Amino acid sequence: MFIQVRENVREKDIFVIQSFIHPVSDNIMELMITLDALRSASVKRITAVIPYYSYARSDKKDAPRISIAGRLMADLLKTAGANRVLTIDLHSDSVHGFFSMPVDHLTAIPTICDYFRNRLDLSKSVVVATDAGGAKRAGRFAKKLNTSIAIIDKRRLSDTDVVQGLVVGDVKGRDAIIFDDEISTGGTLITTVNTLEEADARNIYVGVTHPVLCGPAVKNLRDSSIEEIVVTNTIEIPDEKMMNKIKVLSVAGLFANAIRRIHIGESVGALFK
Repeated sequence: MFIQVRENVREKDIFVIQSFIHPVSDNIMELMITLDALRSASVKRITAVIPYYSYARSDKKDAPRISIAGRLMADLLKTAGANRVLTIDLHSDSVHGFFSMPVDHLTAIPTICDYFRNRLDLSKSVVVATDAGGAKRAGRFAKKLNTSIAIIDKRRLSDTDVVQGLVVGDVKGRDAIIFDDEISTGGTLITTVNTLEEADARNIYVGVTHPVLCGPAVKNLRDSSIEEIVVTNTIEIPDEKMMNKIKVLSVAGLFANAIRRIHIGESVGALFK
């Protein structure tokens, strides 16, 4: 792969946009080489804008002799020439600490909340976290909508085998909004849907930032009783994976406002106050 900077970018403030999506390795290498080329062109500052930072899922050493790839990618971005990173809804907040450079961590919660606020009767709704680990994120979502929250008791037996137990919270007769950062294979999500059905939830909706949709996800979701799946455009959904129950919201405006604020030196956090 060969990349050459053809314009005069000396002492300019540069923003490079690249999601870690399929083909992941090719996109990462393209980003790294672009950052290096820009650094060699004597730019003033480089911000890597990464709408989907896939390696955020690798945030801890939960088995012997494995790589913490989230930290490795953070190190590589700095080595390649990034001075700052802009991303949205990392799988784990702890990944933020892997970076030794400023990171602006956006969230799609307000965007998705605005949609559901106009879509549902929130007095008869409840926000659901798929497990205790996602309770903090779902709690922010519930606070924004001014609804109650329920948490599913989940135990992961392996990478692909998940079992769930009780629903902690009242979902009976209510519209349940499952909120999470991403849909990968959809295994945990479908298990959550089944658990909510057994608990007599009325209608089930899903709100996630990143529609990864790998493996059996499309079949699982299409065959499920989910009323609607609300996602954002951090990952482009190919035609063969699109279905009627998916609603895509744009976060382009959010990123544009964040980029403008970074460029002129204003607070990015003020976007969410």
